[in-house]
Amino acid sequence: MKKISLIVFVASSLYAQSFDTFLNSAIHNSPYLKSSHLGVTQATLQGEILTRYSNPELSLEYARFQEDSSSDNNGFSIDITQPLRLWGINRDKRNLATEQVHTERSRYTLSKAQFIRDLSLEYTLYARLKKQLELGNEELRIAQHIFDISQQRYLAGTVSHGVMLQAQVDYEMVAVKIETLHLNALEQYYALLRHAGMTEETPLEYTHNFTVSSETHNTNHPELRYLQHQSKQAQAAAEVNTHAIEWTTLHAGYDREPGQDIVRMGASIPLALFNTRSQERQVALLEAERSTLLAQNSQAKLTIEHRRLQQQRHLLLRLKEQHNKTLKTQTTLLSMFEDAYKIARINLLELQNIKNRLIMTKEHLIQTETALHQNAIYTNYIAGAYND
Repeated sequence: MKKISLIVFVASSLYAQSFDTFLNSAIHNSPYLKSSHLGVTQATLQGEILTRYSNPELSLEYARFQEDSSSDNNGFSIDITQPLRLWGINRDKRNLATEQVHTERSRYTLSKAQFIRDLSLEYTLYARLKKQLELGNEELRIAQHIFDISQQRYLAGTVSHGVMLQAQVDYEMVAVKIETLHLNALEQYYALLRHAGMTEETPLEYTHNFTVSSETHNTNHPELRYLQHQSKQAQAAAEVNTHAIEWTTLHAGYDREPGQDIVRMGASIPLALFNTRSQERQVALLEAERSTLLAQNSQAKLTIEHRRLQQQRHLLLRLKEQHNKTLKTQTTLLSMFEDAYKIARINLLELQNIKNRLIMTKEHLIQTETALHQNAIYTNYIAGAYND
């Protein structure tokens, strides 16, 4: 049975999907990201709506003229009107349409970067549980070894039945701990799939190493870029609203009546007497100022957060190094105590204490490595490494 389990474990490890493959699949197939990307297409179409011309209007009329009952004449009129945009409006509206697309693209970039960040963080939680499960199996082997020694010593009459039962209880508690870790890892795996928007279940490796892939300044942060584009869009809208009058209407007509033909041409020009659109322009300028201030606030927060992450990483690396040194010493000590317990030079409690301290150090090491991975994820997100 153990051989079959080992074969299944090795096969799963060989065919486990890497996190990079999993992430790329999630990005290309996520309904959430697909929905977000449709906003770019919508913004492009809205820009075309904003800059298009109005259709001309054609009016046809037929008339019948009858002076008395003995004679009548027919007549008709044709009128055509065409709204024309005034000089300068086209340029400003095209600029606004362009900024709308840029804003929506930066919104999608922000959504995608947040998606990668959050999915990566979910993965670190899954990987931590899988490593804890691996550590639990190691602890179980140590507990089994101690229990075997206790049984041998009990049969030899060098320890009491209670001591042997204590070793057995320790072994069984570790077995319960492993089942709990199995359950937690399963829950986190499905949480990972839910976040990715995936339904296909595939084995997933848990040894991916996250590193700080970019040392660029946090001006590339996706939220900051989004706020900057919002400000530019509001400024472009303010430029459009500087034009109190956007359209003039040209019209031409031809009338044929009995005894005369009439040709008419003219233009209709709105008079900006009461509505100069000054309020719309002020609103747009205030919106631009708000976005600029929010960008400045975001920049200040990101600068502080980036410093914190750098200092945190430095301390975590030192902590990891210390844990590794301690682990090396504890591993040697556990081996010595196991040999000493076999020949009754130490008691069970001393051996179990060393074992528990070793496992605790490995647990702290897993937590420290997880914190380092999460630190790299946040640092890369701030630096704009997930923007592409």
